Amino acid sequence: MGDSRSTKEMLLESLNSLSEREFREALTFIEFLKLRQEEWFISYVNQRTEEALLAKKAGKKFSTLEELQRELS
Repeated sequence: MGDSRSTKEMLLESLNSLSEREFREALTFIEFLKLRQEEWFISYVNQRTEEALLAKKAGKKFSTLEELQRELS
């Protein structure tokens, strides 16, 4: 990648080459990056981590990523 190209141009080119599914995943990740700095999200992640550790000790099933995303929406 040449130094003369801007980071934004390179990012847009990369996004344009993605399949629809990959593009949606990229958008989800961008939203995650925005959210992870917010206090409510940090608290939510801490709470879910504690619940997962307790569930693991009790031999219970873990939630899937899709289940967690639905809960968060």
